[in-house]
Amino acid sequence: MTFLRALFTLLRGRDFRRLFVSRVTSSFSDGVFQVALASHILFNPEKAADAQGIAIAFAIVLLPYSALGPFVGVLLDRWPRKRVIVVSQLIRAAAILGVAGLVSGSGTGPAFFGLVLLVFSVNRFILAGLSSAMPHVVSREALVSANSVAPTCGSLAYLLGGAIGTGLRAAGGSDVLDVVLAAAGVLAATWAATRLPFIGPDDTSGAPSVGQITRSVVTGLAEAVRTLPRRARLLLVLVFLTRIPFGFLLLQTLLLFRGPFESGHGARGFGVAAAASAVGFASAAFITPWLAPRLTAVPYAARMLALGAIVCAVLGPFLTPWSIVVVGFVVSFTSQCVKITVDSLLQAHVDDHLLGRAFSAYDVVYNAGMVAAAALGAFVLPASGLAWWPLVSFAVIYGVTATLLGRLWSRATVLDHERPLG
Repeated sequence: MTFLRALFTLLRGRDFRRLFVSRVTSSFSDGVFQVALASHILFNPEKAADAQGIAIAFAIVLLPYSALGPFVGVLLDRWPRKRVIVVSQLIRAAAILGVAGLVSGSGTGPAFFGLVLLVFSVNRFILAGLSSAMPHVVSREALVSANSVAPTCGSLAYLLGGAIGTGLRAAGGSDVLDVVLAAAGVLAATWAATRLPFIGPDDTSGAPSVGQITRSVVTGLAEAVRTLPRRARLLLVLVFLTRIPFGFLLLQTLLLFRGPFESGHGARGFGVAAAASAVGFASAAFITPWLAPRLTAVPYAARMLALGAIVCAVLGPFLTPWSIVVVGFVVSFTSQCVKITVDSLLQAHVDDHLLGRAFSAYDVVYNAGMVAAAALGAFVLPASGLAWWPLVSFAVIYGVTATLLGRLWSRATVLDHERPLG
């Protein structure tokens, strides 16, 4: 009820209402578009994309978040945000319509993947621009509520778009219809964005040029890597390691439900597995704030890793639909518990002047872990996905990391105090 009360209160404001419409219609389009992509690339019997093709798809989805992440924020502080959002949405709509044309011709060549990459790249600017616009459309007192309500409703709109896209396909629709519907949603979001008030940046008179900004970001990241404390470096390695089982299992689950598990399951079974992973992520958000302070951060992360080791070791050899769903839930839960813990440890142990660059490096490492996992899966998994040994290998990695984490953390802490870097 508190959420609904906050939503209805915020929607009384005209400027927030326009931002809200732009955000939810854009997120709705994302849901429809991604369902169409999954149907066209992953569950299309005519395409029968192999593990390598799926790995390329993963890389294309994640590349904008890895490569553009450090630059988006500073560029939005230099360019007019409203114009960036509107132009990005128009580019996105045109790229989606281009994808529709290629889908109708059953194409998945370089042009197809290039347009998909463009869609996700400009979306990075749109999401960041909508977030940075918030202080211009609500009062300072309402910022906390607005920053909770808008992303939550955006996520719900994304899920609704996915559900409607799936429903249209089940009712006899086509991938082309879904993509065209996504383009229509983007155009609606563009129209709403054109009606936004001024959303900054407030003053760019002394702002550096785009070239100077780019050089500054690259130099800043290099400096952060050189001067980050050893504990922060350990945390980045930990995040990378926990992303690999998650990404690998996602790829393996796709292959299994397209092949050996397809009879009676198929895309619907993969949807159940994906939902289990989503529940794992959500559960971590509830459990970690309650349990981590009682165990303290590093021991808590070690115990979560030990949980992952036990489940992968016990259920890994049983490659059945239910065992994959359970393992997916636990791996998602474990990786998110570790991520939340790492977030708080970075904030506590990295100096403020390095914190922004540390989290930029963190975003790159976080997404690179998924790309590395997909590449690893493409290299070692058979086309059917039937291989139990990778999950047992992940159990070993989880177990070794859980055993050594406390000792490595203590050693890094001592060295940071005795011989600080930078």
